[in-house]
Amino acid sequence: MIEAPLPQDEAQRLEALQGLWVLYTPAEERFDRITRLARQLLDVPIALVSLVDAKCQWFKSSQGMPMTETARAISFCAHAILMDDTLVVPDADLDERFKDSPLVTGEPYVRFYAGHPLRAADGSKLGTFCIMDQHPREMSPADLEKLHDMAAWAENELKVTALSKAQMALISECDNLRRKAMLDSLTRLWNRSAIMEVLQREVARMQRKQAPLSVIMVDVDHFKKVNDTYGHMAGDEVLLEVAKRMRSSVRPYDAIGRYGGEEFLIVLGECDPETALDIAERARSRIACENVETQSGKVSTTVSLGITSVTSSCGPDKLIHTADLALYRAKEGGRNRVEVGTVS
Repeated sequence: MIEAPLPQDEAQRLEALQGLWVLYTPAEERFDRITRLARQLLDVPIALVSLVDAKCQWFKSSQGMPMTETARAISFCAHAILMDDTLVVPDADLDERFKDSPLVTGEPYVRFYAGHPLRAADGSKLGTFCIMDQHPREMSPADLEKLHDMAAWAENELKVTALSKAQMALISECDNLRRKAMLDSLTRLWNRSAIMEVLQREVARMQRKQAPLSVIMVDVDHFKKVNDTYGHMAGDEVLLEVAKRMRSSVRPYDAIGRYGGEEFLIVLGECDPETALDIAERARSRIACENVETQSGKVSTTVSLGITSVTSSCGPDKLIHTADLALYRAKEGGRNRVEVGTVS
């Protein structure tokens, strides 16, 4: 493989990328919505929002790709950011730059690639919006126009901060390695320690502003049976899909973390009890409404949820304990339901 040279503005480009505070942050529905749509409109198995860092490319959104990042040295996108327009590779096996790439000779066995540069406000190219296929193909003018439109959409989203102030404060205080360590590798949500840090910050903010704060504890029903019946790989696929459906159910700035094996914690800053209940019911129904497709077959999946909301001084442990008791009642009451707990 021929490694892409560095852009002439590499230092400026990396500074602009770091300034967005988006590298190694939790997956967000607003980006996943674009990559999902790209797969449907362009009939491709893989669509990515790819950000090219100094040594790697990292995917803010990934649909159909089995990894969350790759080395920059083997990246198609490292070549694409050298261009002003879309880089189209009809058949990677016939392209000297890519035919020996591990991404071509191994998973995900890329043959077709098209990537359009994503620019920062100063014009620096941060990465690409790209699509891939395991079969050679060409792009029609109409398909190129669709790709350009979705790239422009993704570019605009990169310039907007949608996460809560508590999450952004945490992100801004950590370097790339620390942020990467705060993400759950499977679900791309916050891990337990990170979501607890977010909760502590939201509690402090609630106490300062006397604003409502809600938390939701979520547990995947009968998850051990899923692992025993379909295998742990299918169990991982279920957890990944549950995480995606929860992201599509919360507000853009809400925080979700993987609290345990099949447990999740949702932190809803400035959220009153009625809104929290609406969000919980929306998440419950979206998870239950359709079976999860796994490599071992379709898996019927539901979750139980426990909510608590406060507007006055209350520590994180008390909030979680109350929500956990409500979750226990939801499970005892038949599962696939929401229960509300009150802080005493």
